[in-house]
Amino acid sequence: VPGNLGCYKDHGEPPPLTGTSETSNKLTIQTCISSCRSQQFKFAGMESGYACFCGNNPDYWRYGEAASTECNSVCFGDHTQPCGGDGRVILFDTLIGACGGNYTSATAVIYSPDFPDTYGTGKVCYWTIQVPGASRIHFSFALFEIKDATDMVELLDGYTYHVLARFDGKNRPPHTFIISLDFVILYFFSDEINQAQGFAIRYKAVKDNVHQNKIPVNQTLSEKINEQTNLSINAARSSKILYVITTSPSHPNSSMPGNIT
Repeated sequence: VPGNLGCYKDHGEPPPLTGTSETSNKLTIQTCISSCRSQQFKFAGMESGYACFCGNNPDYWRYGEAASTECNSVCFGDHTQPCGGDGRVILFDTLIGACGGNYTSATAVIYSPDFPDTYGTGKVCYWTIQVPGASRIHFSFALFEIKDATDMVELLDGYTYHVLARFDGKNRPPHTFIISLDFVILYFFSDEINQAQGFAIRYKAVKDNVHQNKIPVNQTLSEKINEQTNLSINAARSSKILYVITTSPSHPNSSMPGNIT
């Protein structure tokens, strides 16, 4: 499963993650991650298909790593997902599947809301990607499965909030592309009808030794911009971006989700 931190041995007391734990016969990867994230834990772990562990333990690996095949017991809530094994915990960062966040690291992977479950209906999410000193940011989609033309992924200029690119079920993204900015907003919207697997997008910021003037938009990418959208999507996007506009890019509001360094 994309995004997992590995399969680790659990020898009992204490478990690899010592925050909270619960069991459920409806457990999926995302229900466990969401539960841990709501409790402000950094890591989520699944064991034996039905047990969920949460914690902030940086030494979750202390009992040793196991082969990934030892964590293939299916989740009780979704038999297509792996949820650990007998005495084996599969670990995830709770940022996976979050609806929004703020990224400042040079490289990271951002996943659609509820990933690896299908994204829900009526989602409005945004992630800020701001890497000071970067001359450009490379993007690549490892996964892109959007249901229709009204569910969409957009990339916006973080300074002007202009839409640089819009991708949907009928307008798929190129495998890789470049935006010549150090501040980009990734936006996702889903309507009230259909659901799908979603997306996983990797970015990598590049810093040049020689200072270069910013180029607002990569020309190849700008040709893919579709400025037409329906009023309901416009309304949803406008309200969300207004929240970003009222927040200083250099000093993110503490209420904005998931400051990431």
